[in-house]
Amino acid sequence: MSETRVAHALSRLAEHYELHLPLRRTDVLGRLALRFLWRRHLKWQVETNLAVREALEGLEEARRTQQTGLDRIAERGDLVTHPQLAHEVALLKQSDQNLTAGLNQRLYAAIGRLQSQLSDLRLQLTEAAEKSDESQQRLKAAEEQLATLNSAARDVRSRHAQLDVFLDELRAGKTAAETANTVADRDSFLELAVSELLDGPADRVRADRATCLPVVTEAREKGATGPVLDLAPGRGEWLEVLRTAAVPHRAASVNSLVRRHSADLGLTIEDAEPLDALAGTPRRSLGAVTAFRYAERLDPAALARMVDAAAAALQPGGVLLVETPEAGDDFHLDPFARRPVHPAFLRFLAEAAGFANVAVRTGEPGGRYRLIAWR
Repeated sequence: MSETRVAHALSRLAEHYELHLPLRRTDVLGRLALRFLWRRHLKWQVETNLAVREALEGLEEARRTQQTGLDRIAERGDLVTHPQLAHEVALLKQSDQNLTAGLNQRLYAAIGRLQSQLSDLRLQLTEAAEKSDESQQRLKAAEEQLATLNSAARDVRSRHAQLDVFLDELRAGKTAAETANTVADRDSFLELAVSELLDGPADRVRADRATCLPVVTEAREKGATGPVLDLAPGRGEWLEVLRTAAVPHRAASVNSLVRRHSADLGLTIEDAEPLDALAGTPRRSLGAVTAFRYAERLDPAALARMVDAAAAALQPGGVLLVETPEAGDDFHLDPFARRPVHPAFLRFLAEAAGFANVAVRTGEPGGRYRLIAWR
C-alpha cells in the first residue's frame, strides 16, 4: 500500500469519528432512541476503526522499518536476508566476470598477435641484416678482385709497352742484342707480381703501412726532421702514406718497372742500389730509414752493412724501421728471400751499430715482426 492511500484511509476514519444523525429537530424521542442505539453501535465501530487505524499505522511503521533495513543492507552489501536481491547481485557479478573474462581473452589474443608480428619483424630484420652482411662481403670480395685485376692489368700493360718498344726498335733495323738492354728482364716483372702475391691488394697494404706512420711522426717530434729513405719501395704503398701525411721521403730501386710503376702514381724513385743510396747519404741527414720485405733478401754481411749505414745516416732521434716475415709459409712464397732473419740477430745488429733504444714487435699480421731502433 502506498503512502498516499494510507493517509487517505486515516483521514476517512477521522471524518466518521463524530456522530451525524439525519433526524429532524422536533423528533426528540426518535432522536434519543437513535442516539442510544447509535452510541452503542458507534462504540463498537469506533473501537473497530481504532483497531484498523492502529493496524494501518503498524503497517506503515513496518513498511518504513523495512525500507530503512533495505537502505542499510544496500549500504553495507549484506544481502543474506534478501535472496532475490542477492540472486540479482550474483547474476550481475557473474555477468561482470564473464565480461571481464571476455575482455581479457580478447586482450591476450591481441597481445599474442602483436608478439607474433614482432617476432616476424625481428626475423625479417635478422634476415635483412644477414643479407646486408652477405652483400658487404660480396662487395668487398669484388673490390679485392677488382684491385687484383687492376694490378694484373698494369703489369700486362707494362709488358705490352716493353714489347712494343722492342718491336719498334727491331722494325727500325736494330738487332735483338742492341734492343735487349731497353727491355726489362724477367726478375723486374717478377718483383711486382710477388708483391701482389705476398701482400694482396694495394689498399690493404696502405692501411697496414699506415700503422707505422706514428713511429715516423714521433721521430720528427724528437727533432729528426730529415726525409725518410725507403729501401724497398715495391708498389709504392708506403710512399703514398708518407706523401699523404706530408712527410718528405726518398726511395731507391734498380728495377725499372718498379720506378715506372711509382712514376705512374706520381712518385719519384732513384735509379740506384738501395744499399748504395743509403751508404751515399750524408751523415745525420735522415729522419728515418725503412725497409719492408727487404732484410730477408740480404745476406748477413749486407744486412749488417745496412744497419751500420742507417745508424750513420740518421739524425739524433731518428728511427730505423725494419719489417720482415718470420719463418713460415709466407716466407717460402717469396722467391727472392734468402733466409728468415731471427729477431734476436736483428736486435744484436742494431745494438752493435749504436742504436740507443731497440724494440721488437712480434705478432704483426701475416706472421711478420718489426724492429724499431731509435738513434
